[in-house]
Amino acid sequence: MPLLPQPKDGERLQTKGRDTQFSFWPTRRLRAHAKIQPVLFALEPWGIIESYVKKKCKNTRLPEALSCLSQAHDFYLVGTEKGVAAGRPLALYYAYMNLAKVICLTHGPHSTFNNAQHGLSGTAQADFESSTLDAYRSPGRAGKLQNFSELMQAISGRHVPRRGTQYELGHILPQILPGHRLWAQASSKTERFIAFESIQFWRSTHNQKVWLRLHVMADDLSRLSVTHQKFLDESGLSSDFSEVKCDRKIEGNKVLCFEQRTAKPYPHRHPANVLSELVELVKPHLWATVASVPPYRRYYAYLCPSADSRSLLPQLLSVYALTYYLGSITRYRPHEFDRLLAEKFGARLHDFVTGQPDQFLYLLASEILRQDIARPSII
Repeated sequence: MPLLPQPKDGERLQTKGRDTQFSFWPTRRLRAHAKIQPVLFALEPWGIIESYVKKKCKNTRLPEALSCLSQAHDFYLVGTEKGVAAGRPLALYYAYMNLAKVICLTHGPHSTFNNAQHGLSGTAQADFESSTLDAYRSPGRAGKLQNFSELMQAISGRHVPRRGTQYELGHILPQILPGHRLWAQASSKTERFIAFESIQFWRSTHNQKVWLRLHVMADDLSRLSVTHQKFLDESGLSSDFSEVKCDRKIEGNKVLCFEQRTAKPYPHRHPANVLSELVELVKPHLWATVASVPPYRRYYAYLCPSADSRSLLPQLLSVYALTYYLGSITRYRPHEFDRLLAEKFGARLHDFVTGQPDQFLYLLASEILRQDIARPSII
């Protein structure tokens, strides 16, 4: 194995004497410069979302946004109510759809979602993995907005391609992080998510540059027979990151370091001014889970085989798409949902509709506020 290059000379970026924590939204913009922003805590995020929407949404859109938020809340309560089973996917889909409209009305270019369409259609096959979803670019041929494409734009900055895209459910299901091992077990395939031990901001004070370092436990890769280069290639990180020498060990286990190749200059001695730009480069390749204990987020890389790459979606979009599909068959062909629950992915799909909603809610609430939101621990 060739010798690894040394990492860049530098030090951990600190804020008020403490290491600056990684976030999808590390800063908020002030008049003169950016400021590191903290995690917000909420037993339920609905009130925080409402306060933010009232502050940030244009007055002409506000009544519609608040109505959508109210409907999302009610559908969410139904979809997570104990004892509700048969109607759960449909209620959750309408909760997610209304939340999608909230983020689009607050941050997007459109003044109303009257007459908007789902932007998705499904084709069921006898084999669940072969079933497909067609996604349509917004606006559609009749000029109507397509909810799925608009949500994709709000979260990732890009729409569904002009000619649309077809996604295979067999390629979408493994992308969903909570319960992923149930998928691996049911499909007799290797796990595809690799947890980051840490993601760190580093800086050089002598040339005023800042960059990211990603740390992974070596035995997580060896356990899955994943080479270091395969990790970079299939995670989508190879264009911006390369492995560098790392002597760290945790409880005797080796830590690998992947460093951002190009450091970002920061002006006026304020590295916070460019942190969001650094994060934008890596965010499309990261998945996150929300926790109620520090550091309140855990990040993962998804190793996507080339054969599945056409169906690769941003984290929240894969959850939204699968919920749409399950909601659709629950509404129109409820016996098909019962059949799916009795087949090999039954445990995985049951876990998806019962264990995913809180994660989706907190992650999408964070997208709306553009700040990490977590549930506080209760003693």
